[in-house]
Amino acid sequence: MSAKRTRFTLDLDPLFQKRLKVMATLKGMTMRQYCLVAIEKELAEDEAKGAGPLPFGEKALDRLNSLMGEVFQGRKIPGDS
Repeated sequence: MSAKRTRFTLDLDPLFQKRLKVMATLKGMTMRQYCLVAIEKELAEDEAKGAGPLPFGEKALDRLNSLMGEVFQGRKIPGDS
């Protein structure tokens, strides 16, 4: 059974996107791989500094998503993707 994944979209400045693409290519990676590695590194550093992983399990996150569905009833929050 494969792990669930969710899509996360970023709107990038064209110059920033080109810089990202060049760096990823120089490292022999896709932009997706490069971003995932960079985000994982940043999260690990934050957790090591005491920010710690969030104390939410899958059950709590499912409940949160359910409550968001009830409150927003499918409406998009401005700026949300």
